[in-house]
Amino acid sequence: MVINSLGTLLQKVYDKFIIKASDEDFTYKQDLVYEFFETAIGYSYKTTPHDLGYTLYTDNVVLVIFSTLETSGSVTLTINSDTYTIPLLTTDTTLGIANKIKTVIQTDWTVIIENGTYPVLTITKSGVSDITTTFVDTDSTNISLSVFRTYDGTMDENLDIDEIELISLNMKKAYIEYLLKPLSRLKTTLGTKDFNRLANKVDEYKTYSLMLKNLEEEIKDFRQEFYSYANV
Repeated sequence: MVINSLGTLLQKVYDKFIIKASDEDFTYKQDLVYEFFETAIGYSYKTTPHDLGYTLYTDNVVLVIFSTLETSGSVTLTINSDTYTIPLLTTDTTLGIANKIKTVIQTDWTVIIENGTYPVLTITKSGVSDITTTFVDTDSTNISLSVFRTYDGTMDENLDIDEIELISLNMKKAYIEYLLKPLSRLKTTLGTKDFNRLANKVDEYKTYSLMLKNLEEEIKDFRQEFYSYANV
C-alpha cells in the first residue's frame, strides 16, 4: 500500500470523528465514513490555514462476506480486466466462501483473509495503483457480499491539531444530517400533523435537530480560532 509521509494520514481524521460519534458502530462502513469526510472537507476548506487537498489510495479492494447462500450456484468477480467465476454451495460457511474466492483469484492477486465477525478479504497487487472490483450474484444465490475500499490515504499537507478537530466536527455534522434526513423526509411525506402522532419519530427528530443546532454553534465558535476566518 502506498505510504506518503508528508501529509496527515486520513485515518487520523477518521479516528477523531469516530470518537465523537461513538454511539454508532462504523465497522465495515468505511464508505460511509469517507462520505462524511468528503462533505466535511467542503465545510472546512475555506477556514483552515493549510490546503485540504488529499490523495486517496486506490491500490486495494476489500470484500466482506456477511452471509452464506440460500441456493447453490456461481458468483462472478471482475477485478480490473480479470473476470472470475466462483462456484459455491449452500453448505459453505462464510469462511469457506472467502477461501474459495481466494483460491480462484490468488494466481493473479495477493489476497489476505481476516476472519473476525465476518471474513474480510483484502485484495492488492504489486505495481497496480488502481484496483476496482464488481461482484455479480450470477445464479441468484442471495449471498450477502459487500465490496469497498479501505479509504486510506493522506492529506497533501501536514495539518495542525485544530484543523483535524474542525474537519472531525464537520464530519459529525454530516453524520447527524444523515440521521436526520429520513425523519425529515417522513415528516414531509406525512405532513406535520400525522408525523406528530408518531411519538418515537418525533422524539428522534427533536433530538437530532437539537444536536445539529448545538453542534453548528460549537463549530461556529471553534472557527473563530482560525486567523483566516472572518465570521459574517
